[in-house]
Amino acid sequence: MFRETSAMAAALAFAAAAFAQQPAPATSAAKTYKFQSTWPASLTLQDNFKMFAERLDKLTGGQIKIEAMAAGQIVPAFEILDATHKKVIDGGHGVAYYWVGKNKAATLFAATPAGPFGMDHFDFLGWMNEGGGMDLYWEFYRDVLKLNIVAWPIGGASPQAFGWFKRPIKSLADFKGM
Repeated sequence: MFRETSAMAAALAFAAAAFAQQPAPATSAAKTYKFQSTWPASLTLQDNFKMFAERLDKLTGGQIKIEAMAAGQIVPAFEILDATHKKVIDGGHGVAYYWVGKNKAATLFAATPAGPFGMDHFDFLGWMNEGGGMDLYWEFYRDVLKLNIVAWPIGGASPQAFGWFKRPIKSLADFKGM
C-alpha cells in the first residue's frame, strides 16, 4: 500500500512539475464582433445590451468583445435578423416577436402579454433552459425561417402592458374608435 501511494505521489509530483514548466500558451488577438440592436440609443434596453457586452469582455479577459450598436447604425432596426444571416453584421439583439411578419410562431419565443402559454418570464426561461424550449427556438430559426443564425436569449423580460385605457376593455367592440 505504501509503495502504491508513494508511486502515485511521485507520479503526481512529476506531472505537476512538468506542467508548471510548460510555456504559457500564446494569447490570441481579441476578437471584436459587430452586433446591432433594435433599440434606440436612448432606451434602457440598449443600456442592458451594452452591459451584456461589457460583461462578456470581462468574462473572457478581453478576448471577445462586442461592439453593441444601437438601432440604425448599420441597418434599419428590424433588418438585423436578415443582416446577421447575410453576414452584414455579426449578431443582433432584439425580441423574437419582431419577426412575426416572417412567421407568427416567433411570438412563442418572446414576452408576449401573459407570456407564451401564460408563463411569466421566470417560467419562460425555465421552459427555454430546462423544458426543451431552446431546441424548438433553434429549430424555428434554422428549419422554419431557414436562417443561418443561432438565437440565444440573454435575459428575461416580463410581458409588456397591453395598454392604458380610460375605461375598462371588456370586448373587442370597446376598441372601436380608439
